[in-house]
Amino acid sequence: MADTSERVTVRIPQDLLEKLKAIQQSKGTPTISDTIREGLEKFIEMNLPPPNIKKVVVDLSRQDNRQLEEFVREGASVSIDDAVRSAVREYIRVKTEAVSAPRGRRDGESLTADEGTSSP
Repeated sequence: MADTSERVTVRIPQDLLEKLKAIQQSKGTPTISDTIREGLEKFIEMNLPPPNIKKVVVDLSRQDNRQLEEFVREGASVSIDDAVRSAVREYIRVKTEAVSAPRGRRDGESLTADEGTSSP
């Protein structure tokens, strides 16, 4: 964080404040201000990513989230973000291989002269 900071006053509804307090407790951040700062940093990161990075937001069901959390707890991944990145990479790899793979002959198709010889 920068050496200097500026005070900004914001009014928020009570229910939002309660949610922020719950997040503060669960994450163990020292103050509500720290919790809000972290949230703002994430918001800015998602809405103004560096030009070389494209952010993708994925909404998952609670069940999928629980399964990912279990996956991380079991040590199969270091974080949910890492697990999702790995899954997307694997999906892209499989799709790319499927598109670029040479199409095989169907049963009954004959081999042409060009297919039977290798070119220099």
